[in-house]
Amino acid sequence: MRYCVIIRRYSHGRIDAFSVIAMVSHDMPADPDAAARSVDERRERALQRLDEGHAALLDALAGLDDAEAFLGSRWSVWEVMQHLLTENFVAALEEIAAGERDMLPAFDGRGDRIAADIARLESNYQRFRALIGGLSAEQLNRPATPANPENDYPALSLLDLIERVAGHEGNHARQVAETRKYAGAFRSRERAVTVAGLGVSAGGGDADADGVPLRTRELLSNADYVAGTAAALAVGRRWIRGVELEMRPDNRAELVNRLARDARAGLWSMVITLGDPAESAPDLLRQLDTAADAVSVVAAPGFYRAALAAAGISPLAAVCVSVMQLDGMQADGVSPLGLAAGPRTAVILGADCALTWGEAADALLNAGLAPDRMAQVVSQLAGRPAVVSGALGSLPDTAAGEGRAAIDSALIVLPG
Repeated sequence: MRYCVIIRRYSHGRIDAFSVIAMVSHDMPADPDAAARSVDERRERALQRLDEGHAALLDALAGLDDAEAFLGSRWSVWEVMQHLLTENFVAALEEIAAGERDMLPAFDGRGDRIAADIARLESNYQRFRALIGGLSAEQLNRPATPANPENDYPALSLLDLIERVAGHEGNHARQVAETRKYAGAFRSRERAVTVAGLGVSAGGGDADADGVPLRTRELLSNADYVAGTAAALAVGRRWIRGVELEMRPDNRAELVNRLARDARAGLWSMVITLGDPAESAPDLLRQLDTAADAVSVVAAPGFYRAALAAAGISPLAAVCVSVMQLDGMQADGVSPLGLAAGPRTAVILGADCALTWGEAADALLNAGLAPDRMAQVVSQLAGRPAVVSGALGSLPDTAAGEGRAAIDSALIVLPG
């Protein structure tokens, strides 16, 4: 839907300012049979739409409190400019300096301001409705806006304009309802950072759309900020409406702290991962737990089951860790030997890191695993999996061992 902003210019002392009168749709009139109806019939239909839209808006605003009203707000450049237009403030200071007033009015709370704004909406609705009801046929047929060929905008009579504006509140009532719905979905009151999985998806092509959970798609469309690796952003981009933040190893700590700060400010901060967050990004979840007030995780199908399915192994017979966790064990002086001990299969999932599967195999061999243990490297889990089998000891010298431990691959060590 396209919109036209009708603007009124007025003068305040030496300052010229602009105020928005209304936003009207450029689409076809609400009533396609308007030409066949009388002026009075068209007016009554417009009043009906106006009443319905106002009732819907009041219903959407019911119970709104000062905390919820300011969640998930994203400022545009124009809104910043409006914020900086402080002529009323300057005028008030001039009046105080001249002795024309004692002081600035008392500060009101957000709750008071919201209640006052809703009262203004009601007053303006009643005023507008009374105006429409009191216009004569001659007045309703008067020209109201000129044609704008550049935007395919037709010349409108006053009645044409009223018909288009009559549904304005109803349209925004749906917007308010959706915003309040996702304020809950993002757990904004808890100032939570949402981490959502994209499922087992590849590089963002059309074939991957079905693999992204519906819940994640809806959240992406409403998030203020979406952080993720380049691969994750490529998959989620078709639903992202906010600001994208590419997450890399060199900026991850900075972005984690930024998302945590923005969540505390009431913005909807979101991180997306390929696969399931608990499997694909355990270290990231730990960082967020430390930095943010709360973390909300939206699960998705992960690469663990995809790797097991490719290797023909039951989930009941396997244990899973991330290659990042394996690397972290070494750094902490913890032996990963227990991962592959006993009758269970060890599945080591890839991650977005520079480690190769040969280096992961070396870590297991240095921990004491026998070189003759059979291992499999499963790659391309987001597409058609490819499985390469061989002894764990020979893996570092193979092409599979030289391959990066990517997020859509896994190293499977079979029981000894």
